[in-house]
Amino acid sequence: MPAWLKGVCGAAVLAGSLVFSPPLWSSPAQAEHEADYETVQRGELTLSELQKGKVSGLVENRWFAPGADAEPAHEEFTGTLIVPESQMSTEPAKFTSRSVQGKDPKIFPALRLSFFTYKGDLVPVSQDVIRAGSISGTRSYWDIIVQPGKLWSEAGDKGWSRASFPFALANSREGETHNGVATFLYKGNRISRLQYQVVQQTSPYNVVDYFTAWGTVWAGVTQTVEASGAEDRGLPVNLTKLKATYQQDIDDRLLIKSWDDLGNRVGAAKLKDFDSAMSPSDLLVSGLYFDGKLYLKECNSAAGPLPYCDRQRFGVWSMGNSLTNLVALLRLGQKYGPEIYNEKIVDYIRPGYNGDDWADVTFVDALNMATGIGRGSIKRDPNNIADGYIDEAYGRWYEARGIQQKLDWLFKDGQKYPWKPGEVARLRDEDMFLLGVAMDRLVKRKEGAQADIWSLLMKEVYAPIGIRYAPTDRTIEAKGEGAYTAKGGQPLMAFGYYPTLADMVKIAQLLQHGGWHAGRLLLDDKKLAELLPAKAGVNPKLRGLPTGNFNKYGELTYAWSLWQAPFDSAEGCTLRVPQMDGWGGNYIVMMPGHITAIRLGKSWKPDADVADTTGMMQVANRLTSFCH
Repeated sequence: MPAWLKGVCGAAVLAGSLVFSPPLWSSPAQAEHEADYETVQRGELTLSELQKGKVSGLVENRWFAPGADAEPAHEEFTGTLIVPESQMSTEPAKFTSRSVQGKDPKIFPALRLSFFTYKGDLVPVSQDVIRAGSISGTRSYWDIIVQPGKLWSEAGDKGWSRASFPFALANSREGETHNGVATFLYKGNRISRLQYQVVQQTSPYNVVDYFTAWGTVWAGVTQTVEASGAEDRGLPVNLTKLKATYQQDIDDRLLIKSWDDLGNRVGAAKLKDFDSAMSPSDLLVSGLYFDGKLYLKECNSAAGPLPYCDRQRFGVWSMGNSLTNLVALLRLGQKYGPEIYNEKIVDYIRPGYNGDDWADVTFVDALNMATGIGRGSIKRDPNNIADGYIDEAYGRWYEARGIQQKLDWLFKDGQKYPWKPGEVARLRDEDMFLLGVAMDRLVKRKEGAQADIWSLLMKEVYAPIGIRYAPTDRTIEAKGEGAYTAKGGQPLMAFGYYPTLADMVKIAQLLQHGGWHAGRLLLDDKKLAELLPAKAGVNPKLRGLPTGNFNKYGELTYAWSLWQAPFDSAEGCTLRVPQMDGWGGNYIVMMPGHITAIRLGKSWKPDADVADTTGMMQVANRLTSFCH
């Protein structure tokens, strides 16, 4: 087994032995370094360097992970790291702005990060969005999401143990991630400096600079653990329960293999042009779920393959429309009946402005982004789905903190089009947010004030399919003049959900199996039958609204948050293939044969190469029939 694969994906350090769980995928790029790494002493992030805290730039990511000579940690780590704010070194050194919404994007956030040890993993108590930059009283712009890492020891560390973990910088009003990895050494109640680097990102919005970052900081440590999520910050935790949940997460993990493994299985020729013409510099990672396994290409970053790629969380922007809102509405339809889809928004939310314009808008109109409200032109033939999408008014809604503030701007700035709801699709994140609020209030009306849409989604859909953690951005609710609470608000639902690669596959597979999982019907199978891949001419009225976006086979349509892409199979049939689409080149493509393709990108400009998913369809069609 390759050293890198053992260290990053499969190592489970137990007292007195090093045990390896089933490998997820191997990395050819890192495998090239294995021979040297197995015989040469550690060249970066040595004990001395981490104690002195001198760092001049990015180091190869592999030094943040266990190598082939890794031994079990000398002791477990259970405690809380207390990390002060500190200025990051960055490339570029100068940002376009050092003040974004009044905060500094070059400052690493102040944090209290609690961890426990489980089977050699360094497990954060919270895998939620930990608010730091998005609340008052801090300088940093960034919140953070922390994921499980590893514990180990090395012969040259004089009895100290090592720890590392992946993280993503994010902001609770945005939808991107800046992914990185951090490490420290510990011995008893002492720790070294914490060293971190940010080496990959999805597409930015408010912080327009594409950047990498690195730094080192003295962190305090306590022997106690505490909750740090948006809903439970500072509360005591039940470690027994946390460990049981983490074991369930381990049990439910997908089998992940390398892209080379797929090539060896089916022949490399069948995988040609999978990423179409998308520039490699814009591509983060791509892969194919086929025959029960997720086959991944390299997880690209500025410092070599990204460690813990299977555990990293990604800001996928508007793919969240489908991953959250679509799934939630289909769950409500299955649970309460399909009449839910035609519930009126105004029966759950009273508009503070222009109320008459919203009188006939339904839940499904919002999911179709066809509310008949917007700020674009009245030109509809041909339609441009992005007409009126991003403007000054959008910024007011986007930067609003609380739920009522967002609703007020949404209703105040929206203008009624001369067509009826349900007739024309126009991109509006505001509508997706509005739907989330309406569904939340419907759930409260049916199940009591203590109920909420995100808890329902977690308990009744995500957990049954093996998603135990689902960090998401929420509104930031006021608790007093000029202050905002760390407690969670309404999930944004339009963007701001941060899935792992496996989470994306699990949700797509649930949809592709008609809402069924392990013999249980979780979603409305009848509605899903109208949305899944279909040959052209089958239920044409159910395949969506015109968008003005085209691939080489024709115009894409939009239905229930899914982009229906035309595809002419070499077998002789034409299909509509549903896909999720997020800013920057993020795609999940759901194809016949229960094949799912994923591609994550960071492109600023949504050109034809970035939007082209036909290569993924062609590869899948070489692996299975699309027409029979």
